[in-house]
Amino acid sequence: MNQQDRAAGSYRILAGFVLLAAVAACSSKPAHYESSWPLVPIQNLNTVVGEWRGVVMKERRVLPAGEVTLMIRDNGTYLFVGQTASDTVLGTGTIEVREGRLVGGSDLRTIAGTLHDKKGKALLFVEAANRQTGDRYHGEFSRVE
Repeated sequence: MNQQDRAAGSYRILAGFVLLAAVAACSSKPAHYESSWPLVPIQNLNTVVGEWRGVVMKERRVLPAGEVTLMIRDNGTYLFVGQTASDTVLGTGTIEVREGRLVGGSDLRTIAGTLHDKKGKALLFVEAANRQTGDRYHGEFSRVE
């Protein structure tokens, strides 16, 4: 096999991955991210106060947006810091408990969160939307012990 045949084969493989990524990105994924783990109603903010770590994905994307540390304080504020391969993101906002769920945000974003039980471990699922661009994200967080 000569170099030209190897290059053509590599392009076909790359095209296959691009097609797979496009199909996955355009799949009929629900607009609302849902957990298969049982929902645990949040009674008060103290239930979720503390440090959480997880992965956030941009909606309808195959690749993760990056790892995020989320800190929730008992005064109703949150702070997050996230790291991707090319960027660091930092943000703050306010949250409150409404009907067993977290809701809140800032001038830049809206957030909503639910608590779930994964075999005795608390999982926090968060959905966020950028108010300016409309970009939507979802994340799954575990409490830092």
